Amino acid sequence: MKLKIGDSLMAGFGFGTTSGVITTLGMIVGLYSSSAERLAIIGGIFTVSVADAMSDALGEHISEESKSHPSAQDVRNITIATFVSKLLIGLSFVIPFVLFSVSHAVTISVLYSALVLILMSLRIAKKTNQNRYEVITEHLLVGFAVVIITFFLGKWVETAFGNKSL
Repeated sequence: MKLKIGDSLMAGFGFGTTSGVITTLGMIVGLYSSSAERLAIIGGIFTVSVADAMSDALGEHISEESKSHPSAQDVRNITIATFVSKLLIGLSFVIPFVLFSVSHAVTISVLYSALVLILMSLRIAKKTNQNRYEVITEHLLVGFAVVIITFFLGKWVETAFGNKSL
């Protein structure tokens, strides 16, 4: 089934944006809770933004190609939109770490992530005629779970591997 150009671009944009927010935020919170070093967090943001954008774009590309009779244009649109949106969203998290203290930058990153998830949720709810509060709540709960899990995972890493003699 051939998608409209806008649909394939929006599918890639929606996936890339959401994945970029969740992946980058989880990495930031995990690194912050285990080391809180600005350089480690900024390096992690650059690394995960590039590697995960390429990985997810390829994953979307293969997923689209595996469908019955995929349109080459749809495959290309979803691949490019996923890569560009995931890369740009991921890299945008560097800005607070350049401008603010690490603790403030982490807080700003959490709030920024929530805002992006809310805006994406509103777009989805409007397009699919779903209750916007339910969609927002569902997506924010996933974001909140990522923050909690990666925070405690970072603390565990600090405890388990923080011994300098290893």
